[in-house]
Amino acid sequence: MFDVIMVPIDGSDYSFEAADFAIEIAQKFSSKIAAVHVLEEFSLNSFDSQEDSGDALLAKVTKKANDVGVEVVEHLLTADPLRDMKFIADQTRADLVVIHAHGANNNRFVSFDENEVSDTQIGSVSERLLRNSDVPVLLVK
Repeated sequence: MFDVIMVPIDGSDYSFEAADFAIEIAQKFSSKIAAVHVLEEFSLNSFDSQEDSGDALLAKVTKKANDVGVEVVEHLLTADPLRDMKFIADQTRADLVVIHAHGANNNRFVSFDENEVSDTQIGSVSERLLRNSDVPVLLVK
């Protein structure tokens, strides 16, 4: 049913919760995981520093998945998560995207009903992906 399950990893505990769900689903469907970490296009940190950090985050997901027999393909990319997540999902050939409602920048929220503030507020990257994705998106809360 799902050949490739993409999970964005931003280093937050939230993203690792989403990875846990993705790994569990991958086990049940004999799927591969496409673990994605996006390096910031414009950052004050050195590229090498960001790259090393991203590699370590992806390695953590890979180890956890490999320990239960799930194959992972790591994707370390330079992009804008808000703008490019749909494109990244397309490029990884994902059949499903598993993403947490909140990420590392959990201070930017949107609501499905702009006229009301509610508990259904989610992060801007998650919201944009939900609205624009061509594949199913599992939102972990």
